[in-house]
Amino acid sequence: MLNRTSVDGITNPQIGGFICTYPGCTAQPFQTQYLLNSHANVHSTNRPHYCPVKGCSRSEGGKGFKRKNEMIRHGLIHDYPGYICPFCPDSEHKYPRPDNLQRHVRVRHADKDKDDPRLREVLSQRPEGPNRGRRRRGGTS
Repeated sequence: MLNRTSVDGITNPQIGGFICTYPGCTAQPFQTQYLLNSHANVHSTNRPHYCPVKGCSRSEGGKGFKRKNEMIRHGLIHDYPGYICPFCPDSEHKYPRPDNLQRHVRVRHADKDKDDPRLREVLSQRPEGPNRGRRRRGGTS
């Protein structure tokens, strides 16, 4: 492992010193023990985090989530189910962002005709709001 410490070893401590030891795992080293522990869930069948909304297929007794942040992100569909798959029966797949819906359609409905107007509409949707889904990186511009 690359030693990224400063001359005194204190001012710039080693970055990414927490390594997954699961056989065959190729994940990059993690900066904290917490992140390594969170990553370890991907190697487990445990899904300890459940949606608090009763009746949801991801609530207690249902599928659940391996990571807490996935459960929190999932909660957005209950607060703002703005993008609904036009191909799924009973509007069962709802997404808070258009890119989530677009990924779902590309994976689950790859058999759809590219000229289908519903498919074209889904793939042309863009995020709403002032930032329109774009993240800004560093600095002020």
